[in-house]
Amino acid sequence: MLKILIKKVIQNDYLDKKTKEENKLLKNCDKAVKRNPENPISYFNRGNQKFKSKDYQGAIKDYNVAIRLNPKYLEAYHSRAIIKEKLNYYNGAIADYNFILKLDSLDPLARKNKNIIQKRF
Repeated sequence: MLKILIKKVIQNDYLDKKTKEENKLLKNCDKAVKRNPENPISYFNRGNQKFKSKDYQGAIKDYNVAIRLNPKYLEAYHSRAIIKEKLNYYNGAIADYNFILKLDSLDPLARKNKNIIQKRF
């Protein structure tokens, strides 16, 4: 019983530290966006941080801005497609993968992920 209690205390402490670190990283990303709102990389990085913390809608919004600022930002399309797939928005994910393949027909990740989705349906 004591071992379980100690394990829970340690685990909760770890989760608290992890949450604090994630919040700190997100605040840094917010600052980067405010400093340079025309930089797609800032939005992409903040989107990645939101993705890690499972704020999928927030991540999609940031990826959308990154893509609007740089329409050929393939990494943002990849990340957005992965979230769309996670949210069962398969047509949207396939559309993103198709766009990636239009710009880079040899992109192995886009081709693989698109094929996985299409095989499911």
